[in-house]
Amino acid sequence: MKPEVKAQFNMMLLFALANLLALTLLPAYQIYRNGMGEAGKNPWTAIYYLIYIILITLLILLIAKWGKAKLLKGIFYFAIAWSMWYALFPIFYYFSIPFSDLISLALAIILTLWMLKNPEWYVMNTVGILVTVGVSLILGLSFSIIPAVVLLSAFAIYDAIAVHMTKHMVALADNVIQHKLPAMFILPAKKGYSFKNAKGVISETAKRERAAYYMGFGDVLIPGVLVISAANNFQLLAGVFVLIGSLFSMLFLIAMVNKGKPQPGLPYLNAGALAGLIFYLALHLLR
Repeated sequence: MKPEVKAQFNMMLLFALANLLALTLLPAYQIYRNGMGEAGKNPWTAIYYLIYIILITLLILLIAKWGKAKLLKGIFYFAIAWSMWYALFPIFYYFSIPFSDLISLALAIILTLWMLKNPEWYVMNTVGILVTVGVSLILGLSFSIIPAVVLLSAFAIYDAIAVHMTKHMVALADNVIQHKLPAMFILPAKKGYSFKNAKGVISETAKRERAAYYMGFGDVLIPGVLVISAANNFQLLAGVFVLIGSLFSMLFLIAMVNKGKPQPGLPYLNAGALAGLIFYLALHLLR
């Protein structure tokens, strides 16, 4: 198998693994069921999330433009540590382990320090799985189906605009690679690849042979919200259908990426997730 094909296969495997792990851990996260109350049933809540993400993204780009690398790292690593704390807590709490909050906090701090000391691709991917699984479970259990669908639709449109029109998402990804920030899964396409020593950026990588493929944490997390919401509001099979739809659409995404230009992942992945949900609902109605 060619290294590029292997990297693409690993990308799909990682996406499937994160979502299957989320479905497996669903019972442990029931403490977050309907955690937002009425807000979780309000479609506008998804739009508020999008506005929040846009504002944070603009702030990050401004900080990067000002050359404040330490501040940039501080924001990213604090956000990831906080997310891991919330993501790990329900697992320990589910098994009635004493001091669940302190244990999860300690692990989050240890993993964050590991990333800071050794920002390699396998470290980033390990942390990425924890964050995407945990956050997709928390949001998926907090949203009913309609707000979850609105969330995926809104983020797909935003991602397409941010990559193809304003191009600020490409700039953000470039800064992530240059400053070794925890925001993307890294799938090496060359033997001996080191993310720690990577000098290139996404816009330059597209013009030459790829050393690695990149997939934003959000490209796994956002479709995962619908996977969990569908499983929670209907049945486990609904979440599986959503996941399968996303995996099929990832094939189209990979085909576009192979043409050499940065591509927004969410329009493809979210469309596939929504198609999977529609297919499940159609089969359910035909019974």
